Amino acid sequence: MKNAQHKTALFIALRYLFSKKQHNIINVISFVSMIGIMVSATALIVVLSVFNGMGDMIGGWFNAFNPDFEISLAEGKSFEVDSFPTDKIAALPDVKDVHEVVSDMVLVTYGERQELLRLKGVSKSYIERANYQQMLIDGTFDFYKGEQPCAVIGTVAAGKLQINLNRYDLLKIYYPKRTKKNLANPAEAFNTRFLFPTGVFSTNTDNDQSYIFCPIEFVRDLMQYDGEVTSIEVETNNPKHLDKCQSQIQQIIGEKYVVKNKYQQEESLFKTMQSEKLVIYVILAFILLVAAFNIIGSLGILILEKQNDNAILRSMGASASLIQRIFIYEGIAISFIGGIVGILLGALICFLQQTFHLVKLGGAGYLIQYYPVQMHISDFALVLVTVLIISFLTSVIPAINLKKNISQTSNL
Repeated sequence: MKNAQHKTALFIALRYLFSKKQHNIINVISFVSMIGIMVSATALIVVLSVFNGMGDMIGGWFNAFNPDFEISLAEGKSFEVDSFPTDKIAALPDVKDVHEVVSDMVLVTYGERQELLRLKGVSKSYIERANYQQMLIDGTFDFYKGEQPCAVIGTVAAGKLQINLNRYDLLKIYYPKRTKKNLANPAEAFNTRFLFPTGVFSTNTDNDQSYIFCPIEFVRDLMQYDGEVTSIEVETNNPKHLDKCQSQIQQIIGEKYVVKNKYQQEESLFKTMQSEKLVIYVILAFILLVAAFNIIGSLGILILEKQNDNAILRSMGASASLIQRIFIYEGIAISFIGGIVGILLGALICFLQQTFHLVKLGGAGYLIQYYPVQMHISDFALVLVTVLIISFLTSVIPAINLKKNISQTSNL
């Protein structure tokens, strides 16, 4: 019985929607409501897709730089590598390689310029990873020139220090001594070593501003780390099993250590991007709500126009709930049509942007020359659900008043 009432209410609501009205203002308000919802839905799809594209692009840059997993102490700075279960981790079926890393902030001087940068000591096999070689934009990724330790520096840091790879000028590295310091002579409070810059790399991320790669032996000597590391980096051979592999590594190392995947290593960045996406969604959803309020006016006038029809339906035995449901479905239909058209229009705009790069960000000198777009089916579902919820809420208001009036008339 209830299913029949729903079908009847929906049939009458659609007839009201597409039939000719006595008052043209109803058509105008309904059309304005539909256009407002369509534009808002289109904006939601486009903006969310642009955020997806930006996130995927930035994530790709960081993924090329960051290891699959980084293992560090939960509390503390460095740990003995001899006591670390490196062999057990390397024996996991999805693990390709395990690298020791010693890294910390140091003061770097080059000529008259100086910068506070992060020195990262790694092995030669670490640099042989294909993605690191692809980052090189100038020079070579050599770690030694004869007996002289060498370094590869991020492009922004190299620009600040005005590195010239064609000259034999050395980078002077300062790091505080771990042993007792002589406060009477501050110069003796630092270990100093020299590196020869051989290359410049670019990741298109903030890492270009602060990172210097060099031999791990050099960093251990500078920082007085004898057999110690600040982190262990793990490279895998099966990207489909990353969650499983991370869980296995965590079980091996215990609670004393923390293992982070690529995204967890840049957790603050990606959380910020998700927060921005959420804020934009809320703002556009509020605009959608404002546009949907036109439905209240449209349904209010339609209810007045259909008073005679309502009376006939009542005389035929229709309940107040059935008549109320007719106008709720009417409002939802207006929003649904506007929402579907808006979603399809948004998908079309995103497709055209993906294919033809219509909206540019800048000229050839810009890193991103056009707005990146990535459509996710979850965003389409979210927008459609948002449209339906808002349309239902705005349609219920005049329908509730109608039911009250019908009930009061029946009591009289």
